[in-house]
Amino acid sequence: MNKIAERNVKDAKGTQPVADPLTQEESLQNTFLDSDLGDLESGARLRGAILEQSGREISGWIVDAGSPTASVALSLFVGSHSIEETRTDRAAPAGIGSRNAVGRPGFRIDLASPAARRRLARALKNTLPLGPGQAQIYLRVSPDDGEYFEIPLFENMAPDELVIALGFSDADYSDLLIPDNNGIVTPAPDPAGKQVRHVCFYLPQFHSFAENDRWWGPGFTEWTNISRMRPQFPAHQSPWLPADLGFYDVRLTETRRQQADLARRYGIHGFCYYVYWFQGRRLLERPLELLLEDGEPDLPFCICWANENWSRRWDGSDAELLLGQNHSLDDDVRFIDDMAELLLDERYITVDGRKIIVVYRPSLLPDRERLFEVWRARARELGIGEILICNAMTFGEFDPRDVNCDAAVEFPPHTITTTEQPPADLEAPASFTGKIYDYVDAVRSSLGKTYDFPYFPAVMPRWDNTPRKGSRGHVFNRSSPEAFEVWLRDATSRARKSQFAEPIVFINSWNEWAEGAHLEPDSRYGRAFLEAVRRVASSEPISLQVRSNPDLLDCLSRQELEQSVKEAATHVELLAILHRSEMAYSGLQHLRSGIPVEVEGAAENPPGSLLVVENVNSQTGERVVVDPRSIILVRGWVCPGADFEASKQRTAFLILLSMDAEKQGQNGYCLVVDWHERFDVKEYMRVESRDCYFGFQLSFSVRDIPDGEYRIAILEVGEGSRALIASNHSIIVRR
Repeated sequence: MNKIAERNVKDAKGTQPVADPLTQEESLQNTFLDSDLGDLESGARLRGAILEQSGREISGWIVDAGSPTASVALSLFVGSHSIEETRTDRAAPAGIGSRNAVGRPGFRIDLASPAARRRLARALKNTLPLGPGQAQIYLRVSPDDGEYFEIPLFENMAPDELVIALGFSDADYSDLLIPDNNGIVTPAPDPAGKQVRHVCFYLPQFHSFAENDRWWGPGFTEWTNISRMRPQFPAHQSPWLPADLGFYDVRLTETRRQQADLARRYGIHGFCYYVYWFQGRRLLERPLELLLEDGEPDLPFCICWANENWSRRWDGSDAELLLGQNHSLDDDVRFIDDMAELLLDERYITVDGRKIIVVYRPSLLPDRERLFEVWRARARELGIGEILICNAMTFGEFDPRDVNCDAAVEFPPHTITTTEQPPADLEAPASFTGKIYDYVDAVRSSLGKTYDFPYFPAVMPRWDNTPRKGSRGHVFNRSSPEAFEVWLRDATSRARKSQFAEPIVFINSWNEWAEGAHLEPDSRYGRAFLEAVRRVASSEPISLQVRSNPDLLDCLSRQELEQSVKEAATHVELLAILHRSEMAYSGLQHLRSGIPVEVEGAAENPPGSLLVVENVNSQTGERVVVDPRSIILVRGWVCPGADFEASKQRTAFLILLSMDAEKQGQNGYCLVVDWHERFDVKEYMRVESRDCYFGFQLSFSVRDIPDGEYRIAILEVGEGSRALIASNHSIIVRR
């Protein structure tokens, strides 16, 4: 049994834990199941058991002796880093055979999700260098009275052992410990002599100014949109909130310095700032003015003239116009003079000796050919030198020759083709009138793309403008750091093959938070997208997470694919088991309709048999209501009886038996694959040693069965015998 250390919150700082151990000599009746509430009033404050601690999950049950029926909060910590949080369900009296006992409120902290794995990896990277036994992995248990308790986990393990215990591979151990992300990433020399630079578009709308105050209300910034975003459908990754940099104000020097440090650390060469210039009138100009005044962020930079209308719909259209662009040759020639101080800055980005200027929509400019001739002449007169005028590839305007430009810059999502997903397939409500696209399909459509004109490749980490447009927004579903890394690697490879000696890959963007296109750390992925940039910029091999993602295998190069196959070959047996049981990597099964054929001839509730369902989705009640859109997790144990002889490869099915006499044909079942012998139950039940008490847990979806109440049963298939054991527990499927 784990030690449980008790602390008072207000007295915890700077103190050592005071151990209140539950020793091995204590009766298992006290540490496993207490027979009545009276016994809970003496001894340790918390009673319970950690039934599993692994890289997949931390699970068990906990009772607060001071308030046995109350739910408690739990948080998994690695050092000072909180990884996941959950709560136990409220306890209730439960019947175990002929005994009555306090129900055990279960809990489960899932560590198998990609987001949890990333948080765990980041925390380990910061804590493992402390040495063996010092990583301080613990479960914090917090009753509602201000006290908290800490249960140490994975004690006295060497760092390499701990990494393996938490489900990472030997190769991951080096990835967790070796990279020092406090250093500056410099691109590795390319055999062809080309170093690809990664430049992010930068939105300066993170400070209040008079026009926005008048149009949207006092104090409006881009954070205002972020704060009111809500998920639009079950799979929608929303909301997201800023992590490391917080809700910053770009007028603060420290904020811009932190942005530069973060970008430089992860291999970002510089920023491309949007410039909002309307016939000499400028909006959002303050960050660029400060860039010249105090030098922050101290990174290379260039500019993109966002020469559209400023509208309430955020799309540059004439509808709901706030500030219009009235382009004329006489006005637009002044743009170079107004931008001269920026263009003359020594940090300004050049490509093959020419200062790069991106124009968002050059087709809106009248007499472009004459205008750009004047710009070039004026740039020479001002000492700026030669300029490289590029069009952003937007609204079907791709070829720079059609708009009198020198080169083009890809601008996703404008430059990609992808599958549109019907909102109904993702269970979006009727109120959602936007569009949903497939990000992975967008990546596939961009790989290896070439043009017959000079261009700079570009990528986007994700896209979701519901913070601005709500239920009318466009969302790219299935975006991830792994898919982004595949896209960025391909774009970098394409850039090296371009005609430019100093190629650039543009990233849309650094901080377009209200369009979901941001690299800055957020509450969902942390620095995972930045890590992808770092790996590509430093020419590291493609990450294990990418190579093990089945959705991306067809996006890999031949060499990368061969490496993936080689790694997968070491897990053939496991993969075969998963395939046979039709389980995904996560362990999730889809409930089959009907009942298994093996039920024929099975003995129903044979003498000595017992099925105990400990919890359903951490709820210990005998009737649990479930949402068919959610995953159902059932945990318990079973004894098929003294006369039952299990097979060498234990086989059993969990069956949901309809309790509606008119729906007897609408049962469902799935295979039980996760077995573990329950010695604690055998000890408590005082049973014969040959009796089998096996614990199980399984996750499944009930999406395909109709609403109704279903009793939980287990069908055990043994050597020449079968046993169907029903429980008193049922789940109520309710849509």
